[in-house]
Amino acid sequence: MITVIAIDALEYALVQEFDMKNLKQEYYGKTDISEFSQPRTMVLWSSFMTGKNMEEEILAKGDKEMWNTRIPLEDTFFSKFDNPVVIDLPGYNYDLEQHKREREIMKQFFSTEDPEEKNKIRTEYNNLSFEHHRTVKEKFLKALEEDHDFVLGYFSVADVIGHLNFGNKLLMKMIYRDLDDIASKAKGDVIILSDHGMKPVGMFGDHSEYGFWSTNFKDLGTPRITDFAKVIREIA
Repeated sequence: MITVIAIDALEYALVQEFDMKNLKQEYYGKTDISEFSQPRTMVLWSSFMTGKNMEEEILAKGDKEMWNTRIPLEDTFFSKFDNPVVIDLPGYNYDLEQHKREREIMKQFFSTEDPEEKNKIRTEYNNLSFEHHRTVKEKFLKALEEDHDFVLGYFSVADVIGHLNFGNKLLMKMIYRDLDDIASKAKGDVIILSDHGMKPVGMFGDHSEYGFWSTNFKDLGTPRITDFAKVIREIA
């Protein structure tokens, strides 16, 4: 079995600071995403699953339409497996309603100046994200117990929560601990990968110019996100 834990906005510096041993595995480091003009989630995961830079194609769809991207199985490296399962990955089978609701609530947050209203909206936003995280986690852990030769689970919680709460170290540490616990359950050859990291902007978080990777089988140096399709094919 090959297991991929795809984590949006997993930040290298926080994995180090919190010493998340299961996320680090035996080998870990930063990915090089400098080939992309801007670290956009949909662009990076689409490039990951196809093994080629998809930025021009994805950005040409526009800010709103890009989220409707659904890359066919045959155009991804997932098709090389007999019985793969991919959970909630942007560009493939992401929960669009979840994403739409998150964006709507975030817009409400930045549209009001009232501190009490902001706190109320932030709580609603965080609860929505955590509920979705629990659903994805349950599906992922269940898939690990089934007869699959490839399992990928995509976890958006560090990104979604981080955008409004990155300055809350206690909350971010709780999230990283949960992701570390998920990593401890992974089986077979394991790759943990983020599309980009996250940097602080006051209490908020914004995308950084590198991602995170780790494996339990090989030192990959400073890989590009487009390299992982080949890496996975080689160990399949």
